[in-house]
Order: sequence, then C-alpha cells, then structure tokens
Amino acid sequence: MTAPAPSPSVEDAPTPAPLTGLPAAICAKLSDAAATPFKDADRAQVTTFYQARECRPLWVDAQGPSHLADLVTAELSRAGEWGLDASDFQLTAARQALAPGQWSNDQLVAAELEITGTVLRYAHEAEGGRIPDPERQLSSYLDRMPTLTPASEVLTRIADQPDPAQVLRTFQPSQEQFLKLKALLADLRGGPAEKADAFVIPRRGKMLTVGVRDADIATLKQRFDIASETGSEQLFDDKLEAAVKKFQASKGLSDDGIVGPATRAALAGNNTGSKADNIKAVIANMEEWRWMPRSLGDTHILVNVPSFSITLTENGKTLFNDRVVVGTADKQTPIFSKDMTSIVLKPRWNIPDSIKLSMLLSGRSIEQQGYIVMRNGRRIDSTKVNWAKANLSAYTFYQPAGDDNALGLVKLLFPNKHSVYLHDTPSKSLFNESVRLYSHGCMRVRNPQDFAQQIFNVDRGDAAPDVKRLIRKGPMDNEFKLDRPIPVHVGYFTVWVDESGDAHYYGDWYGHQQRIALALAGKWDQIDVGRDHLAAVDTSALKQVKFTKSESSLDAPMGLTNDGKYRKYDGGVGDIIRQVLGF
Repeated sequence: MTAPAPSPSVEDAPTPAPLTGLPAAICAKLSDAAATPFKDADRAQVTTFYQARECRPLWVDAQGPSHLADLVTAELSRAGEWGLDASDFQLTAARQALAPGQWSNDQLVAAELEITGTVLRYAHEAEGGRIPDPERQLSSYLDRMPTLTPASEVLTRIADQPDPAQVLRTFQPSQEQFLKLKALLADLRGGPAEKADAFVIPRRGKMLTVGVRDADIATLKQRFDIASETGSEQLFDDKLEAAVKKFQASKGLSDDGIVGPATRAALAGNNTGSKADNIKAVIANMEEWRWMPRSLGDTHILVNVPSFSITLTENGKTLFNDRVVVGTADKQTPIFSKDMTSIVLKPRWNIPDSIKLSMLLSGRSIEQQGYIVMRNGRRIDSTKVNWAKANLSAYTFYQPAGDDNALGLVKLLFPNKHSVYLHDTPSKSLFNESVRLYSHGCMRVRNPQDFAQQIFNVDRGDAAPDVKRLIRKGPMDNEFKLDRPIPVHVGYFTVWVDESGDAHYYGDWYGHQQRIALALAGKWDQIDVGRDHLAAVDTSALKQVKFTKSESSLDAPMGLTNDGKYRKYDGGVGDIIRQVLGF
C-alpha cells in the first residue's frame, strides 16, 4: 500500500515574486504616510486597495498618464458645473509637460496617487463632504448628515472601468430638483448681463389691478417684457396680471395678481438679489440636496420651510399641495427626514418642556389654564408638586381633544427627536399671511383633513377611513397606524425651479443659506451656530413658582369642566395658547 503524499506545509507555499518597477514604487510610496496625498480617514483603505491589486496603477503606465487618466481629469475639471469649487481639484503632478516615455517612476507614482486622492475628494464632496456634520457645524436645527462612500468602495467602483468619468458622476445627487438647480447655475453663469434697475416701481403708490391706468404699469410691463398696443402702455391688462401672479408666487406672496403694498415692496426691493447673490444661493441649495436621501421615496411628503409649503407626491404626480405655518426664528422648524407612521383625529396636545416652563411661570395653576397634569399614568394636582425640585420631563401636561385644542382636529406623526409634527390649527387666519413664521416648531397645515384623507387613500385605497365623518362622529384621540410609512422630508430650499423651469427665490428666514455659504467659503469663524435647541430646558426659574391651594382645583373652574369640555371665557385657554405659541 502506497503511503499518501504529505500535505504541503505553509513553508512549502510558493513565495510571491517581489514587486518591481512601477508597482514596487507605488507600494513603497504608500508605506510612507507623510508622503501620500490622502486624508487620514482614507489612507489605510487606499493602501489596502492597492496592495490587493499588487499596486498596479489605475491612471498611469510606463509612458505616463493613460487615456483613463485623461477621461477622469477632464471630468474633474468640470466640477464647477456641479456647484463644487473647481480649484479643489487642480492637478499638478499629473499635468507635467513631459513627453510619453520621459516620465520617471517617481513622477509616475506622484501622478497616480495625486489623481487617486483627487478622485476621492471629488466623490466625497459630491456627496456633501465639504460640510460633513451640518448639525454640529452650522445649526442644531439642521438635522442632516451626508453619507460618504468609503474610500475603498469608491476606488473599487471606478477601478478599471472603461469610462471612469461616468462612474465619477454617479456620486453626484440625481434628484430632479438638484439637476434643475445645476441647469439654473449654468444659465446664471452664462446668461446675459443683468437688466439695469430702471424698471423698479416705488414702494409706495396706488393699488394696481386689471383695468387701472398708471405710469407704474408701463414700468412693470417693461420689467416683465410685456408688449402693449400704442396707447395701452399704462393699462393693467390680463397679461400683466399673469406676470404679477407668477412674480408673487415666486416670492411666497398671495398670488392674487394685485400690486399692493407687499408686492410693491417685493418689486422695489429686488428680492432676487444680484446675479452673484443668486449664484451663491443656488450653490448653497445644491449643497443641501447632497445631504438629502438619494431617493425621496416613490410616495413622499416635502415641507419646504422658506416657501411655507407642503406637497404630497406619488410616482411623480402631485396629490396635494398647500400652505403651512412654520416655526419662528427663535423656535425654528428643524430640517430632517423621518417616516410618517400614524395619523390622529381629534388629538390631545402633549405640551413640550419649554412650554411647560412658560405655563408654570405664568402665575396661574396648570389646571386653571385648562390643562391636565399626569405622572406615571395618574392625574396630579399641579399645586401639590414642588416644581423647584421636580423633574419637569417626568410630568405630562396635556390639553384634551376638543374644538379649542391647539392642534385642531388632525395630527400627523413622524416620530423624531425634535418632537415636532404636522397638525391642524384653530387659527386659520395666519395662512393668509405671506410670511408664516408663527409656530413653536411644528408645522400647521391649512387643510389638514383633506391632507389626511389623501394619505389614507394612498395607504389603504378603497379601505381608507372617511376623515370628515370620523371628525364629526368618531372618538377623541383616534389614532390610525399607516400600513406603509411615508417619508416626510422637511427641507430648507430658498431656491426652487418649478415644472415650467422658472426659478423661485425665497427668504432665508433662519439664516441657513448664509451659514452654508460661509462654510463653503471657508469662513467657519463667522458662522452663528446658535444654541442647541435640544439641550435640556433650564428649570432654575421654577424656584420662584408658588401656588396656594385656593389657586387650583382638579375641577379646573376656569378651564376644563368635569366632562372634559371647555368653557368659553375671555383670557381662557385659547388666549393662553395664543400668548404662549404666538397664534
């Protein structure tokens, strides 16, 4: 019987041939961390990537930079078209004026690693890496975080591809609005010189509407390039009305086609700014899109704070569009994305800690203001709590459901760390204002019942509940879980290109556009980051709170009746809500 051959040992395994030539030079350079053009976070991954391919180059050969290098460097030179700073991608080692075959190994290695480092920088900046942590670097209200592809994956995706430039472009956002902004940027940079301010009307003047004649009308027609028959230059006609409506919509004004004080101010103020200002605004908005999810969702909701608007979209079709009221400048609506999971009809209002503090400092007991206090599922008399020592977050203050409830009749929930949501409001008149900065951070919808019905229709089809019937006859605090959560994106886009290709410029109400512009210019020390709105509420002022027994009763004589309904009275719960929240 023949004995089996012995298994080969590790010592018997063939030793890889030592690297020579250009690969050996690349590996040697990679081993010297100080000599490589990579960020610390990328260096180890780049080294591992090259070692796995035995340090074969991507962009050069023995003759010099290859055809693939020419393709990718040409794409790098077009970075400015995508709203990036082209100076970030300048090449020197790879652009030396050397004839093919005259490149030394050291020069080839320098060119190879320079292109690789620049490709990585491009990919990461395309994904939003210029401002890697907006929440910390700009404002706690900007709850966004760019997702950067690891360096090894970038190189793996692009390595040995016949068209590396095309692969490089895939790191740019592909949302429709981002691409429209890219086209707008090209138009602004290549368009004709700006018109002079000769077509500006005075801020003060008569009301202008269809049928009116006035010298300012002739100026407006020139401004909007509207031709008139001889003798009709000063007549306000239908064409001018259409142009005025379009202008008003672009400014977030009521688009009634009437030139009143607000529209005159917008026209005289030249709110769109200079071409340079508009370019800066477009680039800042493009940067925000880099932080957004690459897919908004086939069905999604977008709230755009600067335009005070909300849109429900399904497969590219707009199902609902309406006005919203958003947070004040000091109690901002945060910018983030979360999934809507439920809708509550005839909701109760749970009071956030910041408002609890205001209520406790009002000098009246919580019950007298029309609210209920709970702890561990039990109802508590607010006058029997030592608020100077209490953990405010351990107590629930809420306003029961009802006609006078601050949330109105509909609440739409997408759980988030900011404790904000979409809801109804009893204060409908604020939707007529052109600038709607009035809430405590939540977003109020003008027609929430219609909005909720549309969402139910999308979510459940023929089985959708009848919102209006349930509002009339259904139970209080009636919560419905959505079968399919819907992404909600709260955005801050001061520039928006509509379906007709027209650009709309909105106010930078919270200053986020300015913060982004300063960051992109490297002026970090000039950015007003502001306070952390998620920091714990300072309750030290509660030491002064003192209630006497006579000031409170669980029967709440000035607010809730025993059956949980409100009495109407001057200075009551409705007034308190309006004072605290700015209704």
